[in-house]
Amino acid sequence: MYTIDVIEKLIQRFPEVSKIPVPEKFVRDPEPQANVPPQKLLEVCRFLKSDAAFSFDFPTHMTAVDHLKDGLFELVYALYSTQHRVGLILKSHVSRTSPEIDSVSSVWKGMDWQEREVFDLFGIRFNGHPNLKRIMLWEGYPGHPLRKDYVHVTDKYDSGLEIGTPGLDEQGLPVKGDGHGA
Repeated sequence: MYTIDVIEKLIQRFPEVSKIPVPEKFVRDPEPQANVPPQKLLEVCRFLKSDAAFSFDFPTHMTAVDHLKDGLFELVYALYSTQHRVGLILKSHVSRTSPEIDSVSSVWKGMDWQEREVFDLFGIRFNGHPNLKRIMLWEGYPGHPLRKDYVHVTDKYDSGLEIGTPGLDEQGLPVKGDGHGA
């Protein structure tokens, strides 16, 4: 199957799915991309893994993008078929006011921790996830730091002089000269 055929065949099976055009500028051959309605994501993913014409057996990664002005989160799933040697990017949008979508960890076990990371850092809930809890931050952490409207509240762990602050050394003193001991 050629990469260009992936989206067309997917749309034939799921008319709700739409093709995302290739950007005018890109670094190298981009993977085909498709928008999937959130209520269809789990069904589409099951199909993409189980149908022999697709066999997307390897989810390389997933993440989210906060579109604050549009009031949406965009979930991005990068999939790969080791059998057909093709990749595919799926995108699905959920509202910021009710950020939830079905988990695909039942399709690919490797998505378990990736969904937990997105939950932890963006606050998006994954319905049906077997262990949805924070993975990077502690329970009770205030907020979700990758949301564009997140405001950090200074706590006991902040020194105000983080290592690498421009113009200051490790003790918080101004660096003399060029900062390289000269």
